[in-house]
Amino acid sequence: MRHLLIVPFFIGMAVAQDQPAPAPAAPPTDQSATPAAASSTPDQTAAPAADSVISGSIELGYRFVSGPYGNQDVYRSTVNLGQGPRLVSFDFTVKPVKKLFDHFELQANSWGGDPYNSARLDVDKTGLYRLTADYRNTAYFNFLPSFADPTISSGILLTQSSFDTHIRTSDVQLDLLPGRWISPYLAWSRDSWFGGGTTIFVQSRNNYPVANSVSDSTDNFRGGVQVSLPKVHVVLEQGGTTFRDDQGVTGNGLNTGDLTSPYLGQQLNLTSLDELYRVRGDSLYTKVLIAANPLTWLNVSGQFLYADPSLTTHYNAAATGTLFLPETFAFYNSGTDLITADANMPHSSGSFTAEARPLKKLRIVEYWNTDRLHNAASSLLTEQYISTGSPFLGSDAATDRLVLNYNEQQIEIFYDLLPHLTVRGGERYEWGDATVRPSDLSGLAMESGTLSRNTGLAGASFRFREKVRASADFEASSGGEEYFRTSLHNYWKLRTRAQWDFLPAWRLAGNFFELHNENPDPLVNLNFVSRATTASLSWLPNSGRNVSVLLEYTRSNVNSNILYLDPGTLGTALSAYLENGNSATALIDLAPRAMHGFAPRVSFGGSLFTSAGSRPTEYYQPMARLSIPLAKGVQWNSEWRWYSLSESIYAFENFRSNQVLVSLRYTR
Repeated sequence: MRHLLIVPFFIGMAVAQDQPAPAPAAPPTDQSATPAAASSTPDQTAAPAADSVISGSIELGYRFVSGPYGNQDVYRSTVNLGQGPRLVSFDFTVKPVKKLFDHFELQANSWGGDPYNSARLDVDKTGLYRLTADYRNTAYFNFLPSFADPTISSGILLTQSSFDTHIRTSDVQLDLLPGRWISPYLAWSRDSWFGGGTTIFVQSRNNYPVANSVSDSTDNFRGGVQVSLPKVHVVLEQGGTTFRDDQGVTGNGLNTGDLTSPYLGQQLNLTSLDELYRVRGDSLYTKVLIAANPLTWLNVSGQFLYADPSLTTHYNAAATGTLFLPETFAFYNSGTDLITADANMPHSSGSFTAEARPLKKLRIVEYWNTDRLHNAASSLLTEQYISTGSPFLGSDAATDRLVLNYNEQQIEIFYDLLPHLTVRGGERYEWGDATVRPSDLSGLAMESGTLSRNTGLAGASFRFREKVRASADFEASSGGEEYFRTSLHNYWKLRTRAQWDFLPAWRLAGNFFELHNENPDPLVNLNFVSRATTASLSWLPNSGRNVSVLLEYTRSNVNSNILYLDPGTLGTALSAYLENGNSATALIDLAPRAMHGFAPRVSFGGSLFTSAGSRPTEYYQPMARLSIPLAKGVQWNSEWRWYSLSESIYAFENFRSNQVLVSLRYTR
């Protein structure tokens, strides 16, 4: 989806943070598997009123949608809100039950047809157990014709890559004896993706869009123990994963693909296709995390992970049409492919962090990370192609190997130069190597690459009487070796943030970001510039209880030029992109003091995005919301939103929609 079209109703306040004071030892990652995560929940054991077993709220509503008018596929790719009844939100807490639980809470949001819905369960008995469960479902729809073929006409809206799928994730974890010095835990998580769409069947000299179905899932089972001592915290975890991926591609009827002109005197086409792709895999892994505070002025932490996954792949395809086979430099009418493959991929990674404070004003942070991935695979290919002449039969047994080693070392020094000013400086060094099978165009059996990059780091933060905060971060590198044409090469990056509470309840904030990257290699000739300037103003008297005003504006610019290899001509071509964007958000919330028990609340405002350049776009999303209390614990809510997208070059992708959501909220 085009994220630039989704302008959220959110005012980001850029706040320059102080350098944190030395903290007790904590695990470096995986916060869900720490005693802190298990015990940091506020005390919620207090029971509701004596006559109330359940407390909480439920909000039920109905969304009315006008349209969408225009391109419904692009509307679904960017907004995807439909009409119908909705469970807007659901949140209840059950009164503690002796010997069973001290806290029981269930939450749910956006059920009934919205593209994103979630649910969460949290149950615990102090000092005995804590059970948490999360579920999230995302309807992922992506159908943007202009991105597949910029020359597409308004009469043929067929993209080469589209999705109409759902992504679901589930997480369940049981912590035993939370808060104790030793706490075991068990957990299970699952993510899955299923649905249909469009993909391409790639054949020599042509690509054919065809229908595609996908279904994959990964299950992760893990268990471990957390050990918390006064100066040491350790997490030991053993887990395993199972993975499956099934894809099916079908095509029936005449399909001329991308190449509409004859090739060597014949028109290439695909008349039927059946393609099946099946992958199964599993893995066992071991993870160790440790954090310690051996000295009052020294904190250290580290983690190590080792996994050894294996995969088995089966693929078969049968195609008919007028197709071209480079091996025989001849056309064929039908062909079949059968591939079986196995792969083992041992993977180890580790990191280490040390923070030392040898002087009161001095802090030194050292970080090191390594990641090593080695993939050994073997495959057997059997193929048969039939033409008007002699059939072609072939088989090929091959082995393949992927080696990827990555290392990173970084050191930074922080110094309190003045009571209100902290400066820092440091260096980051990244290095590694990779070996992969190259494209057919290279003519090499294997291709190797190396990574080597030195980056200088600098920054400062300023604080004055809790009213003024400012910070700046800068890093730069003068080039080196990298794997990809678009990787950072000769670059510098600057980010600044400032905040000023100039009057009570008034805050002015600003944020500036700029990135310059270039690669002067004659075969790459990359020049990339990204810049964004943001200013925001907020007014929240009495903490926004009765009135709040939030305003934000961002001016952005992206300018990119790079050479690429045209797959049709195998010649060098220039890819140029320019965008000058403006985005703004305004939100005003009014809640007058209650008069005779009547206390309505009204909010209004909206967001917009406009851009000029390679793809001129205008997107508007105004809104208004009214909340009226009807009785004790009962509230009527109504909300109006307008979505509008217009593009001057690809006008066939324009859409607009009016939406009204009315709901009733009950709280006890």
